[in-house]
Amino acid sequence: MSLDSKSTPPPTSASSVKHRDQGIRIFTYPKTIFFFPTLVIAFLCGFVMLYEEHQNDKNKSAAAAVKTIESSGPQASSDQPVTKEERFRRVENLVAILFLTVFAFNLLIMAIDFPRFAAAGLLVTILFILFFVLWFGAYFQLNVARAILHFLGHLYGYANSGFYFTIGVILSVIFAVIYVTRWLDYWEIMPNEILHHHGPLSDLERFPTLNLKFDKEIPDVFEFAFLGSGRLVLHVADERKSIVLDNVLFINTKEEALKKQMSRLEVRVTTDQEVAES
Repeated sequence: MSLDSKSTPPPTSASSVKHRDQGIRIFTYPKTIFFFPTLVIAFLCGFVMLYEEHQNDKNKSAAAAVKTIESSGPQASSDQPVTKEERFRRVENLVAILFLTVFAFNLLIMAIDFPRFAAAGLLVTILFILFFVLWFGAYFQLNVARAILHFLGHLYGYANSGFYFTIGVILSVIFAVIYVTRWLDYWEIMPNEILHHHGPLSDLERFPTLNLKFDKEIPDVFEFAFLGSGRLVLHVADERKSIVLDNVLFINTKEEALKKQMSRLEVRVTTDQEVAES
């Protein structure tokens, strides 16, 4: 009986093969995503106006029934002129002003970047103006609140629930398109390389991660407050230009993941069996 001196290693099962780290995917988004507050407020105003329209229909039906019953006798006119202050306090006007205010604030955020110091300066300026107006009214014994209400009484806007729901649906469709098309241009950071996927056919660019440095920037505090948005700047060795990734959502989470990823360099030996299975 002969014994084979060569011992064969046990076969490696597929389940025991350690899969390669999939890396960190980083997506960049257009400025349109910061219309998210307008999207939320549009649906909110739409539901409020839908409820108000339902209540108005019920009140009109009840008033018509009462008018039919009392049509045989003399009826005094119940229509009274509405003051500007009362008209301003109507639900449809308050809802319209709320929607327009949020919409204007969104446009301001998209038009101008507010870094930390600029946002702090704006807040201080608004507080100073408010204090000065209140002091001016107290010193000259003026009813500032009544003057403001009189001015606001000239404002009156109305839009039905269909208008607000249409705005909400349009923004929802745009957001869905942005979410799908983000896969046409994104970055994947592996322990050993940076992959840039772009184009409809998923063209690929590769950059080394050796001596990689990255910076996190918060160009706008309001955008960061909304969706944690910020900017990542990747400094790749032997590349003249840095890679700038704008509007990266939840950038603090990406930063922590990048720190963990860059703290190690993956060295991996691939066996023939893994190559055949891949």
